[in-house]
Amino acid sequence: MNPIDRSFAGLALQGRKALMPYLTVGYPARDSLPGLMAAAVEGGADIVEVGIPFSDPVADGPVIQATSQRAIENGMTLTLALQQIADLPRDDHTPPIVVMTYTNLLMSHGYARFAAQARAAGVSGLIVPDMPVEASDELRAQLEPAGIHMIFMVTPNLSDARLQRIAAQAKGFLYLVSVLGTTGERSEMADISAFIARVRQHSTLPLAVGFGVGTPEQARHLWEQVEGVIIGSALARRLYDVDQAPIEAQRYLASFTDRVRNHAGA
Repeated sequence: MNPIDRSFAGLALQGRKALMPYLTVGYPARDSLPGLMAAAVEGGADIVEVGIPFSDPVADGPVIQATSQRAIENGMTLTLALQQIADLPRDDHTPPIVVMTYTNLLMSHGYARFAAQARAAGVSGLIVPDMPVEASDELRAQLEPAGIHMIFMVTPNLSDARLQRIAAQAKGFLYLVSVLGTTGERSEMADISAFIARVRQHSTLPLAVGFGVGTPEQARHLWEQVEGVIIGSALARRLYDVDQAPIEAQRYLASFTDRVRNHAGA
């Protein structure tokens, strides 16, 4: 069983929902990932999304863009990122890793080469926000034999026909984009209850919401409706200081899980 599937199944048995922090590999320093991963685990992360920086990250808001730019300046590359992921300590408590990156980076690297390296690195899933499902056949043909789920994003403005098309190819979970536009915190979250209900008509996969989640209150509201919440910009903006980043990550995520899960009764 893919570790993503195993994680969501285990959480469901416990009556819990997934906390899914986003980390940019190479930020704030080139070698920050091991410390931040350890901090995320201590803070209660269930699945970790690792962003591999790209020079034109169209789905990312200003905070995540800034982390990508700094990571690139720090010398981060796709090959180095996968090597750092491969070198992470692993045990029974290590959360599944979902990589997020962009089409051009994967194409220049080579789909087969990426799939082989990602498998060797222990990557469980891949998100490519600028690759539509219709263009994903070649990549999925390399990922599936490697045991890597391709995770698709869905937005509130999609037609039912398109939702069905995406759901037919989706594995692991569906990434629900809470608002149209780029990533980043919002002071208020739009009501996406109808959107969630519509997605569930087309898929039985776990649903995880990202883009704009910035407070425990927002996460608590979403966790009542979906299986996972992705925390990106709200975490990233706390990690600018190299020495303090692991401490800040652990403190923030632990506070988040304590406040939200206790209120959720999990």
